[in-house]
Amino acid sequence: MNQNKFSMNKLFWGLLFLLGAASLLLNRLNYWPTFHHFSLFKILLTIFFIWMILEGIRHRNFFGIIFGLALIAIQYDKLLCITAITPWTLLSAALLASIGLSIIFPKRHHPNFNGNMEFDFHDEGKKDCNMQNDEILHFENSFGSSIKYVNTDALVNASFENSFGEMKIYFDNTIIKNGVADISLEVSFGSAVLYIPKTWNVEIHVKTVFGTIREQNSNQSQGCPTLRIYGEISFGEAMIIYI
Repeated sequence: MNQNKFSMNKLFWGLLFLLGAASLLLNRLNYWPTFHHFSLFKILLTIFFIWMILEGIRHRNFFGIIFGLALIAIQYDKLLCITAITPWTLLSAALLASIGLSIIFPKRHHPNFNGNMEFDFHDEGKKDCNMQNDEILHFENSFGSSIKYVNTDALVNASFENSFGEMKIYFDNTIIKNGVADISLEVSFGSAVLYIPKTWNVEIHVKTVFGTIREQNSNQSQGCPTLRIYGEISFGEAMIIYI
């Protein structure tokens, strides 16, 4: 099971929320300082939105890029003379643009993956994947619900992409090859549920941007096999249920 570790990313988020709490109190008491007619709270929000854009560029997350730009524009709409389209028209346009770009330029496999075989499934509904010798799997789901049963005795890599939908993946009839397998999980404006044998060791290396990843039930692993989960949850959630 993944252990919480100190990181600069966690420090950034922690300080940001502490400053946000302080700003609410100081602003209410009229103690909040301003610089050149801009409040410090607005400046902090701008820094956060810039960070959001940079992270979006880094991970090719169009939602982070476009919404970051839109939120900055809303912050300074009077200065930019765009009050006629803020906030809801601009946010609606940002949502539609993000969806369109995500469809045209979808994310691909995690860079740590290796191998030269790929299987693509672009379906909704149920899909049984009976692969006795194949090692690399790839599944996508958009604007719908999908259930995947991964039946293989040689899992090495798997990639799951879910946007504006619900995806359920069952690993109860899966065997990990050589004791270690990697999964890339990308969820945007949707949810994903992974049903994983409780005897597996699970390492979670998933980045969350306005999203969450949770675990349910107890893990009873003895250290092997190991499933390493990478990827990103943006404006969505993922659940790992041990069965």
